Amino acid sequence: MTAVTDQLDGATNILLQVSSMGGGREVCTSLLSDGVDSPSVLYVSFTQQADACIDQWEASGESARNLGVITVGDGSSAVDRDDVVTETVPTPSDLTGLGIQIGQFLSEWDAPVVICFDSLTSMLQYVDFETAYEFLHAITGQVHAAGARAHFHIDPEAHDETQVAGLTSLVDASVSLGEDTRVRTRDVIE
Repeated sequence: MTAVTDQLDGATNILLQVSSMGGGREVCTSLLSDGVDSPSVLYVSFTQQADACIDQWEASGESARNLGVITVGDGSSAVDRDDVVTETVPTPSDLTGLGIQIGQFLSEWDAPVVICFDSLTSMLQYVDFETAYEFLHAITGQVHAAGARAHFHIDPEAHDETQVAGLTSLVDASVSLGEDTRVRTRDVIE
């Protein structure tokens, strides 16, 4: 995974393109922990329960200054731990509420903050593309302004090329996992 993260050249917002059947959890965890000592880690999940996100981080063996999970929709945010902050956005189409929650974590935590957003594909089941695009534009701006780093999961097979290209235009780098792993940074993304 070092080869992937070494190619990102300081990117703050990364689109992680991986098939829903392709896993990608190892790369996800690597993007959260690479080159950052004791980061504040925030998972934003449409797809996993809070305890699954925590388990994923703890399996990495890395330490975190802060650990938080925002579950969206039906996912459970209940965890029996005092050292983890959990929040829930009950309505998956409430991107305003989700943006406020993410902004609160970014403003309350000390740097470095790293975010895993899982997933844009799931989010697009609840909102139209234009709304998702505007939301991602706002969130990537917040991440950049806060000096944080985020990666956004998407299943490229679930969307047409125009949608993937549109979302790619909002990030600094794109990592495509598959038979051949490809990393493209902003200077070559068109």
